[in-house]
Amino acid sequence: MSRFEGDHSTIIVFILITIFALCQTIYFCGIDIELPVIVHELPEGWSLPAIFKIVRTTAIISMIILLLLRHIINMHLYETISIIIILSISVVGFICLALTWNRTTLIENKYHSTYFLFFTFVIYSCQYTGVLLFLPYIDRYKLVMIRAFFLGDAISSGSLAGLAYFQDSPKSECIPIVQGNQTKLIEKKSSLTFSIGTYFLILSGMMLSSLICFLILSITKIGQNKTNENDENKLLIEQDNQIEQTENKEDLMNRRQFNLSNDIPYLFAMFWSCFTTYAYALLPYSSDVYQKTIIAAEIAYVLAQVFCAIFSKLTVVKYPKLVHIFNLISTILIIWIFIIAKMSPCPPLINNALLGGIISGLLYTIVNGLSHINFILLNVYFQEESGKTGLFWSCVTLQSGMTIGALISFMLTVYFNIFKERFPCIDYQC
Repeated sequence: MSRFEGDHSTIIVFILITIFALCQTIYFCGIDIELPVIVHELPEGWSLPAIFKIVRTTAIISMIILLLLRHIINMHLYETISIIIILSISVVGFICLALTWNRTTLIENKYHSTYFLFFTFVIYSCQYTGVLLFLPYIDRYKLVMIRAFFLGDAISSGSLAGLAYFQDSPKSECIPIVQGNQTKLIEKKSSLTFSIGTYFLILSGMMLSSLICFLILSITKIGQNKTNENDENKLLIEQDNQIEQTENKEDLMNRRQFNLSNDIPYLFAMFWSCFTTYAYALLPYSSDVYQKTIIAAEIAYVLAQVFCAIFSKLTVVKYPKLVHIFNLISTILIIWIFIIAKMSPCPPLINNALLGGIISGLLYTIVNGLSHINFILLNVYFQEESGKTGLFWSCVTLQSGMTIGALISFMLTVYFNIFKERFPCIDYQC
């Protein structure tokens, strides 16, 4: 194979992995970013985010099963087929969600969003298992391909943000209605640019493109240049590409055996950066502020990708304390967001909801941006240092942080009533 053909195949693989990675952010934020719109349509109202989180958290059982299987059988033998099944179920799950998200079931004289919550559980079960497999699978390719994965992740984030912004959120207008001697304010909501069902169908199309690209990668085995532990793919090294061979061998020789005790500080950094990204304190300012903040958090991930690309020499190896500094800043900011939640339904600057929402939303966006930077830096570190095993445990830690953060948020919201809902068209004495 000529050098030109080798470069050409590298570009093809880079593009395929980029499109395959679109599924990552859809799993993490595809449903979350639509919650500000959905809460107006389902019977749970503003308690839906907390219920949604606990349903999402129960899906962690799929990750636990995968971890057990990893120790009982050689899961590497089934890595490829597992990813294909996960992506296929996700495509069908989003289609079902598009068709049934607003159907409810009467249970104990109350209507519940059983269809929405059930298919949410199915999709997040795929997320918990898929995330543990996607990044380790990328370890079959050259180190640069993890950048392709993160690029696809960023493109997906930007796409979700664009979809949500174009769809907009329903605006509430208070219309006075005279009833006898009393005047009441009735809430009237504006319509969306496109429906919630259409949104989920678009996500299913993006997931389908990820599935197709993964099938091309797995069937053709194009670009795989290392011997896999599962022997699914054989070593394919071109004899006339000695420079690329040498680089790959050096990368493998430089890797050390993953040691859990040695990497605990960085695993904890990954855990904490995901743990601190849960906050629904922006709800009292308005659903529009809440939605725009979630959109801004997605854009922050794109900017985090740009930051890591520009400052590519900014690595964990060279600056080992950097991720911990970012986590410290995020912790300080998240304390302020917690205080806002504690003060609801009358948070600071509620009389100027736009200003208060912008300030609080900016803080939350900064927290997410720093978390995304840590996510990228730490995963690059684990791949370079420990390969597939390091990436696997990085993903386990990431999911653990998200799960515990979701559980604590649910407890504070539902059981301890830290957050109190603020309804439109009601005069609060703040």
